[in-house]
Amino acid sequence: MSNPSVEQDQVVQATYVVKPIGYVQSPYAAPGEVRHSHDRWTQDVSTIRLGRRYRRLLGGLEGYSHVLVIFWVHRAREWRMPKDHHKPRHVKVFATRMPVRPNPIGVSAVELVSFSPETGEMTVRGLDAVDGTPILDIKPYIPNFDSVPHAGVPHWVAEHLNSHHHGHGGHGHSHDHAHDGGHGTPRAHTQNSSSRPAQHPAAAGGTESGADKKEG
Repeated sequence: MSNPSVEQDQVVQATYVVKPIGYVQSPYAAPGEVRHSHDRWTQDVSTIRLGRRYRRLLGGLEGYSHVLVIFWVHRAREWRMPKDHHKPRHVKVFATRMPVRPNPIGVSAVELVSFSPETGEMTVRGLDAVDGTPILDIKPYIPNFDSVPHAGVPHWVAEHLNSHHHGHGGHGHSHDHAHDGGHGTPRAHTQNSSSRPAQHPAAAGGTESGADKKEG
């Protein structure tokens, strides 16, 4: 009879290989240059350039206004926790959107401006990735599956986003402050309403092992 705990350990300890399908050509040269407002990462335009063998896989994206971009945050270790961060000390990596993670994978819902299966180029708006970021996958954004209109966030996230919204007038600011936002006014949820998934938890910190070192 198999031992479930042994099988689980084997899965966790296994190594998987991912191969980039392309890279980002971005106006951001460093993580701290990514700017965003209270309700979206950025309004800047970036170009995704796919490798030759993946170009034709863009066929059929006509009609989609947005796509999900999955990428490898290859320069995550350059990120440092701001001294004026808003994250409570008990909040760790899986309750945040911070870039330094056990597997530094980023996911962004972006506006699809244009694409070409012939050249493998995609122009997108709203991608919070620095120049040269490896792209792992592209998926169409489908509101019925990917949007949670009444998603809740913890009180500390809602208070931070609300204070930024009213205090900064929606102007962009550096990703170094590691804020995150949903669309519209965020609604905090209590422990009793934890069944509602949080659409946009706050981004702040490092990994649990690295975050505590960088919070000092």
